[in-house]
Amino acid sequence: MDNQHYMVVDDDSTNNMICEFTIKRFDKEGNIKIFSVPEEALSFIAQEYKLENRKQPTILFLDINMPTMSGWEFLDEFLKFNEGVRNQFNIYMLSSSIEDFKEEAEIYSAIKGFISKPLKMNKLEEIKNGPLNSSTC
Repeated sequence: MDNQHYMVVDDDSTNNMICEFTIKRFDKEGNIKIFSVPEEALSFIAQEYKLENRKQPTILFLDINMPTMSGWEFLDEFLKFNEGVRNQFNIYMLSSSIEDFKEEAEIYSAIKGFISKPLKMNKLEEIKNGPLNSSTC
């Protein structure tokens, strides 16, 4: 079986470093891609995930507040991909704020949960052992 794929999309380089470190500690064999520019992540998905015969189940950690494109705008673009591409992703929103995003979670059914920054080992355990509910922080 292929290694688990992880993708982090966040403009904050410190958070990206923390995410990468935490994921590597959690899953030494994991394949990690870090993007500080959301548009580059979308281009990468378009290129790498379009091949139908190549399934890459991927856990995507997506920052909500980014300067060029918000996490919500990223999701709007992501949802334009075909179902074969979209179904390879489990998306978890990362946020440093403790706002209530229930309304957005209902609009974007692709979101599996919300995680407060920084990403911690116990959150990766929860993801591995079953879906987080949308109120998890």
